Amino acid sequence: MVICSLQNILLATIITLTYKTKHMIKALVSAVKLMVGAIALLLMVTTTVTAQEKDKVAEGAKTVTAQMKTQLVLNDNQQTQVLDVNRTYLKKVKDNKESGATAVQKAKKMQALNEERDNKLKSVLTATQYKKYSADKVENTRKLRESIQ
Repeated sequence: MVICSLQNILLATIITLTYKTKHMIKALVSAVKLMVGAIALLLMVTTTVTAQEKDKVAEGAKTVTAQMKTQLVLNDNQQTQVLDVNRTYLKKVKDNKESGATAVQKAKKMQALNEERDNKLKSVLTATQYKKYSADKVENTRKLRESIQ
């Protein structure tokens, strides 16, 4: 009789532990599913934001290039090259702005980026176009920076 009682107690304990274990496993599976869903959502948002950032740079480059085409009377080949220069420039400006560098380092980098852009544009534009570009440079640079903010 005592053995029977001990067996019943042991069996009841095992059943209770099994029941609790099943619920713990279900809770754990639910938590894992929730975390996987949250990570997937985070990845989707990050991808969307990154795509929007790229679109912003591309749109800014298109806008500024269209203005330059009008101002400088660019031919189709020049327009394509200027668009590439502007897109590259804006991407680097955006990266510089988002870097962890100090204000002085960012300013030096911007100066280097401006010189790089000017040199590339000088090789694409005619002497007359480049002279006009240089005269309008302050206004064009302001528009470029506004386009990525």
